[in-house]
Amino acid sequence: MKWETVVLDARDTSASRSFTFGPFTLVPERQLLLRGNAPVRIGGRALDILTTLAERPGELVSKRELMARVWPDVVVDEGSLKVNMAALRRVLGDGVGTPQFIATVIGRGYRFVAPVQASGSASSMPLASATARPHHNLPTGTTRIFGRSDAIDTIRRELEISRLVSIIGAGGIGKTTVALAVAECALGSLKDGVWLVDLALLKDPALAPNAIATAIGLAAHSPSMQAALCEFLRDREMLLVIDNCEHILDAAAACVNQILAGAAGVNILVTSREPLLVKGECVRRLSGLSTPPDSPHLSAEEALTFPAVQLFVDRATERLESFKLSDADAPMVAEICRKLDGLALAIEFAATRVDVFGVAGLLKQLDERFNSLVGRRAGPDRQRTLTATLDWSYGLLPQGEATLLRAMSVFAGVFDIAGASAVANASPGDAADKLAQLAAKSLLATDLDADGIGYRLLETTRTHCLEQLRVGGEERAVRQRHAEHVCTVLDRAASEWGQRPAREWGAAYASVLDDLRGALAWAARDGAHRSLLIRLTVAGTLLWNQFSLTEECRDHVSQAVKELDAAGLAGTSFEMKLKLWLGGSTMLTHGLKPEALIAVRRALEIAIQADDTDYRLRCLSMIGIYELFTGEHETGLRTLANFASVAVAHDPSALPESEVHSAIGELLLGRLQDARRRLEPLQQRELRYLNGSHGVRYMFDTIVLLESALSHVQWLTGFPDTAARTAATAVERARPTHHHLSLTNALSYSCPILYWNGCYEECGRCVAMLEEHVTRHGLVTRRPIASFYRAALACMQSDRLPDAVDGLKGAIEEFRSINCLARMPYYLGVLADALVQGGRFGEAETTIRSALDTAHGQNEAWCLPEVLRIQASIRVARCQTDEAEALLGKSMARAHKISALSWRLRAANALAKLWCARSKVGDAREMLLPIFNEFTEGFATRDLVIAADILASLTRPVHGPMVQAVRSR
Repeated sequence: MKWETVVLDARDTSASRSFTFGPFTLVPERQLLLRGNAPVRIGGRALDILTTLAERPGELVSKRELMARVWPDVVVDEGSLKVNMAALRRVLGDGVGTPQFIATVIGRGYRFVAPVQASGSASSMPLASATARPHHNLPTGTTRIFGRSDAIDTIRRELEISRLVSIIGAGGIGKTTVALAVAECALGSLKDGVWLVDLALLKDPALAPNAIATAIGLAAHSPSMQAALCEFLRDREMLLVIDNCEHILDAAAACVNQILAGAAGVNILVTSREPLLVKGECVRRLSGLSTPPDSPHLSAEEALTFPAVQLFVDRATERLESFKLSDADAPMVAEICRKLDGLALAIEFAATRVDVFGVAGLLKQLDERFNSLVGRRAGPDRQRTLTATLDWSYGLLPQGEATLLRAMSVFAGVFDIAGASAVANASPGDAADKLAQLAAKSLLATDLDADGIGYRLLETTRTHCLEQLRVGGEERAVRQRHAEHVCTVLDRAASEWGQRPAREWGAAYASVLDDLRGALAWAARDGAHRSLLIRLTVAGTLLWNQFSLTEECRDHVSQAVKELDAAGLAGTSFEMKLKLWLGGSTMLTHGLKPEALIAVRRALEIAIQADDTDYRLRCLSMIGIYELFTGEHETGLRTLANFASVAVAHDPSALPESEVHSAIGELLLGRLQDARRRLEPLQQRELRYLNGSHGVRYMFDTIVLLESALSHVQWLTGFPDTAARTAATAVERARPTHHHLSLTNALSYSCPILYWNGCYEECGRCVAMLEEHVTRHGLVTRRPIASFYRAALACMQSDRLPDAVDGLKGAIEEFRSINCLARMPYYLGVLADALVQGGRFGEAETTIRSALDTAHGQNEAWCLPEVLRIQASIRVARCQTDEAEALLGKSMARAHKISALSWRLRAANALAKLWCARSKVGDAREMLLPIFNEFTEGFATRDLVIAADILASLTRPVHGPMVQAVRSR
């Protein structure tokens, strides 16, 4: 790994209002703080505090003024100010001792003490941000680091040599702090970012790859998650920080080993209490913070040269603004740090109680606590020290704070005041006060962002509090409230879903996923919680759909469906919703099986009884899709017509869904002009529905599906270039939405367009992308499409033909196994064509007859001209030229009837070659040229190039303008 300093060009900051002090430049209106020319990572609230102070250098700014300025519309506790001030001081480097920038005026407020040079004005500032946010998920640090600079520098150097470095040591010693500091040094230097993976809450070792995938933003849901993860990381350049591995050490080691083997650009930094024992691992053992020697004459100045004392004084000062280390207290503080074995977290716990006991009282408290331990250790046992300190610190909490802290242990990650209030059954104001107090005592960590403060428990604190929750008999009630809170949040999300753009909605509620999973796991353990399990599952369906978590959705919905009768909820809206999502998710991940249709039809029955228009439409849409893709095209169109009539009467906003799928049905039936008449006007309309919050209302993004289907109509009707552009637009539209079902739709339609146009290299890339997403998300209905076109491309190489034929057969069998029969006549035709190339005429004949029977049985007219052309090629190979001519004429007539100009040209090319071979040159020219001249574009695509070459090779001069244009090129 190459470590670089990221330099920002700050030359244009002079145009904005700016404040320069020491090595820093603050540009408030651009939310930008520079150290030299490099951007400094800082939370939005901390930046507002800095701006307020820098605007008034030398003046006292009261706490009340600061809170009114930084939180103008929110009532916050003074603890919020302290947390952000600590983060700000850390960024500025204000350490223990005389402050360089911000001085505390005890009991009153703060004063900016460094000289400030102000320049510019806000009115002239540029609107664009000066820097792009780096790719990472690292929390904004709120505390200063003491005594670890050598370790941080060493680990940085080791990561340049070894791709795996493990920081090991006792709990609370500071492993995560050091790892995050190292990670911050890498920000901006790696193309694909720096990502923190916290395994502390992971109970199932098999889910280690899933945890990494979630952290790096890989929305993968494959049964082989490790393979999907390694494939995704293969060409990436990033740093993974995998935190808290000790409880799933073997699984973490196996996962890390495979990533290192398959992704050469990925470096990994691990924290654990013991090494992974993976080949190439560089182990860095972290010791406790250095403490002063035992000396009764230790001065405050001498004590403050030791990191453990520096940390103690820093945290004590944050807790008690008047605290200052005196010579008299220095030996006692040193003793406290020694008793705590230099453990950073234990020292923080102790320091935050100096306001209650004073230094001498604190030392006495710790002496009594440790002396009461049975079997006092002979040597350092830092984990036991931390546990004892945590027990002691927790034992000192007022009852209300202890109760709230225990309750917070059920959250999966970061939580806010509203969540804490709901789960602890406290008022928001009371919860806010207690959270601030717990954070000030280092029992809660804080995460800062532009919206305010989030809280989280450290692993050691969470484990301790969960145990206290169980011992106290409170777990059931707390987890019940947590599950109810998750339901409330997701109900709010559902109410907002129709009003907010899909991406904004997803960003707002993505963090709820882990809490939803935790609540579902708890509810599933006890039959008494059946109703709650069902409510949670229904509430989670929109979230799973938004993030294409289709297999996860199916698993949970299947479990909830089994509980409906026992919960007394059969026949209710809960059954209706569960059965719909069960059917849809089963179709996508297990195939178009009859049980999926049965589930959706049951949901429709309940929707009709309940007069629920929305779910009636959802069910009709799903049934129509099922019927279309199982080859029941006429039946599917009737179902979609029913959908349209309900939509017209009750919800016209749903009509685009009906139009798009009806157009797909008409496309399959060969009614190309009807399909065009549906799709083109819809594409041109600027409907908010198509681009806004309803983008995934019916499992797919409608505009993506519209453009995908339209691309096929365009190609078939003779616009190959337009079709390629439309297909590419659909893919590019789907990419940024991160809705993977929609992206696989677009890719599935794009592959054949590129294949038909002869863009084989581009088609290969498209197939590879489709394969990646299919593997990652376990979408079985798309898998055979990727397999089919991979094999079809291989047919272009004669030496790979036998394997390619087997590949085509395998894909077709998979289509049949999942009951996906739409387009089957075309797939069989391509297989027959490949068999002819391999000289396997008997198999080809049997296959083409099956294709024709299927086409007639399904009334699938869109590809019938191509199937007839391929049948003719078999007759040519068997020297049955008269029959071949007849079949090609029939193919052209069928193509003309359905306006499939591209198929007509392909058959005409074959017939022209046949006639040329039989010396019917004039007939060939007169037949081919008019068809060729019907085209207005696509002259570089395969079939048009072939036609131009045939026409150019004819003995008599050809004067067609398009032929001359091709010749001139």
